[in-house]
Amino acid sequence: MHDVRTLEPATAGRRPTALSTNAKPLKAATARLWSLLQINRHAIRDALVVVGLGRAFVYYVVQGVHPWAPLGFDARAYWGVDLAHPYASSAVGLPSTYIYPPIFAQVLAPLSVLPFPVFLALWTAALIGILAWLVRPWPWALAILALPISFELFAGNIHMFMAAVVVLGFTAPGLWAFPLLTKVTPGVGLVWFAVRREWRPLAAVLTITAAAVSLSVAIAPTAWLEWLSFVIAERDKGEFLPLRLVLAVGIVAVAGLTNRRWLVPVGVWLALPVLWVETPVVLLAMIRLWAASAPLEERASRP
Repeated sequence: MHDVRTLEPATAGRRPTALSTNAKPLKAATARLWSLLQINRHAIRDALVVVGLGRAFVYYVVQGVHPWAPLGFDARAYWGVDLAHPYASSAVGLPSTYIYPPIFAQVLAPLSVLPFPVFLALWTAALIGILAWLVRPWPWALAILALPISFELFAGNIHMFMAAVVVLGFTAPGLWAFPLLTKVTPGVGLVWFAVRREWRPLAAVLTITAAAVSLSVAIAPTAWLEWLSFVIAERDKGEFLPLRLVLAVGIVAVAGLTNRRWLVPVGVWLALPVLWVETPVVLLAMIRLWAASAPLEERASRP
């Protein structure tokens, strides 16, 4: 095979193309912006801390929202599910009602033998453990996201678990079955494997999910029919969900094509069926993923 360099004259004297010429100002502007952010990172961090704490104060004190009354209202929905008819009185946004596919309730069913305070204590301990692990590189994120983090702990939802899955799912792809079998649409994170043509992990996730669903349907086929009817009836509760899904797919695709793992949590968050006050905790996965991908010298310079 001929070396292509022998077939063309040297490129040193070539005139730049219009595309490369137009890209230079954009690259320069991006570099200047990044430089400004780096120089002012302490001030930006402190401002975000003040805003985060202030938002929590306004929400809980000024607006008077009290998600601790009752404490663990989402966790209760996972604890006391009627497996025969899990959606008999369910509705999106109604506290303590079950809205996920039947398989999640089936998996958690053995824990229903525990008194609810014990279940809630164990559940909250797991959430706090995951939270501590997620924010360890940037502990000041606790203040910036004070409102969604505290609300998540008061409510006892599964968004913290989902953030952990996003972080660990790159090395253990089978974990992506969790969002697929609970909130479903955050499974958009699998676009990462698709655009990178990593077919083996993608096939593993889909196989695990299909096997789990098949077993669950065999155990309770009626419950799955009820869930499908429930989803159809509540399909309009997710505001701008189709648009958000398109954006999420695009973001995860860009993340995969440019090898930016830390962008995937943004797509997963946008793809959630409904965006509640606590859902931004999924973005905590960005901390771990960014810290893992950043150069050592950059990590050392962080506040």
